[in-house]
Amino acid sequence: MRQFYKFLKLLTFSFVLFAFLSFPSQAHAAPLGNIFTSPDSFIVKIQERIEYFFAFTTDRKIIVLEKQAERRLTQAENLIKTKDVNKISSLIKSYETLKETQGNLIKAASTAVPAEVKEHTVQQQARIEDIKKDLPESTKEIIENSQKTVIKTVIDNLQDENSGTIENEATEFAEEVKNVLDPGSNIFAPGTNEVAPGTLNVAPGASEVAPGGNDIQPGKTDIAP
Repeated sequence: MRQFYKFLKLLTFSFVLFAFLSFPSQAHAAPLGNIFTSPDSFIVKIQERIEYFFAFTTDRKIIVLEKQAERRLTQAENLIKTKDVNKISSLIKSYETLKETQGNLIKAASTAVPAEVKEHTVQQQARIEDIKKDLPESTKEIIENSQKTVIKTVIDNLQDENSGTIENEATEFAEEVKNVLDPGSNIFAPGTNEVAPGTLNVAPGASEVAPGGNDIQPGKTDIAP
């Protein structure tokens, strides 16, 4: 196992060196201090591709996606003071894409992993509620759409016609999420555990990031020009 991780580190270093030599402008897109941590950093994007490529099991893929989604949520939290609504919206949209991919893997995962996904997702929704507090209403609506997608994906994949236990877990998850949401949110249909339909509105001046847009998609190892 140690040899494997040594190989992985060597491969990551090789890709990083290749990035600096072949795409210098993209490699320095993020500030120097954030070049190894920011989701915008070309180096981080290469690292994330490698991590996912070598996640050979479903459980490992879910863990890697969680780490990548957490990175974007943390970056969004760090940008709250700047009120950079476009950047925050973009990061939350990227978070949504990763969590949606992760959620669709739940049924194939071991028993312990869905429980961890549920717990982390509930905590993340509480953090997103804090992020939304002082943002314009139009931006809040965009972010709520992302929350709806993430929450609904988890609920849908926890539900199973042949397993009442999983069905109960989906209900439990919905109730836990509702407890951390702002009372004025429109994420759930009133009086139900059903996620309300989303809207297609985009805040003026914001560029909503569609899946497969500017982010590195899980499982792909080619480097976009």
